Amino acid sequence: MVCDTIVYHPTITKFISLLNKTAGREKILRLLQYLTRFLAVQYKSGLSRQLQVEFGTVRKLLRFFKPLNHVQDAAKLYDNKIAPDQWIRWLSIIKNLGYVGYLSLDQINLLRILKLVKPTPFTAKRVPRLTNWFWFVALIAGLCSDLRNLYTSQRKIAAALVHEEEGPEKSESEKLNTFYNQRFAAFRRLIWDSIDTFIVLNNLQFLRNDESSVALAGVATSVFGLQDLWKATK
Repeated sequence: MVCDTIVYHPTITKFISLLNKTAGREKILRLLQYLTRFLAVQYKSGLSRQLQVEFGTVRKLLRFFKPLNHVQDAAKLYDNKIAPDQWIRWLSIIKNLGYVGYLSLDQINLLRILKLVKPTPFTAKRVPRLTNWFWFVALIAGLCSDLRNLYTSQRKIAAALVHEEEGPEKSESEKLNTFYNQRFAAFRRLIWDSIDTFIVLNNLQFLRNDESSVALAGVATSVFGLQDLWKATK
């Protein structure tokens, strides 16, 4: 039956698996949040602005315990004294701690939105700014890590090319392809973190781009996140 073909299609099954994950739902809501933010600016739509706020609130609820993930990741990295690249190890620790601060303070924003915490100059202005500062720290650590990964993958490619010239072997070709993939992944992540840095610099008002540009930047990084989750979903 045509209905069965559609319902049991592998893509539909994979999409359902994605929706069953909290991370998948959160990334989809992030995409919708920035899309509605863009529409609110372009068409001066009150409904889009209201949806943007609602999507943002639900995202904060879904991320309520997420700081614990980053605490654990930072602890594992700290305990891993024999990591092959100590620069990447320490940058990843800083990145995770930055996200711990960012996501923890964001819960105060959520409690204020839900009117469980009284709006004050501290909770309404200082906390959101500190939240963005922690995000900025995490992104800077991420950018440094991306550059380090680009550098190391390029060195591996150069060394593999020398070996391939001396005597091409199947194993060397496979290694070379792996290094090319690593370089591409590092470059993609660098673009991703750069776009998110553009967003946070506007949030902190170091840049003053129009809101539609910031919204489109958020759409782009949301697509990056969904692509990674989609590939990881079985």
